[in-house]
Amino acid sequence: MISRSNVKDTDQPLAEINITPLVDVMLVLVVILLVMAPMLTRTLHIDLPKVAANAPEARDHAVTVSLDAHGKLTIDGRDIAADQLEPTLRRIAARDDRTVVNLRSDQSQPFGAVANLLAKIGHAGIAHVAVVTANVVPRN
Repeated sequence: MISRSNVKDTDQPLAEINITPLVDVMLVLVVILLVMAPMLTRTLHIDLPKVAANAPEARDHAVTVSLDAHGKLTIDGRDIAADQLEPTLRRIAARDDRTVVNLRSDQSQPFGAVANLLAKIGHAGIAHVAVVTANVVPRN
């Protein structure tokens, strides 16, 4: 037989979780987020230095790849389709392994387009690439 004790429900230990400290911590985190959010949207304006450099020397094995503002590609002034760039450069590199590609890109082109060109040039087997900038000031 089971004996019953005279224990009331109020004598049982409380099995509840006290969430007050949890709420306090969450409110502090929300306040920190609200204070930090405006600081994360501020940007810094950085003026990059201008480079004073000599003009690159003319080479017999240099090829210039240009990307204009409209996305048109040229190799040494001749228009070329984007899908023909890599095979054309591969043929040029096969003729002369010292081939250097001078890459010119319009300032309005996104970095992704320029990075894509660099990848195609690398896949074509060109080891030396020079990025031509517009802010080259000749030294006296």
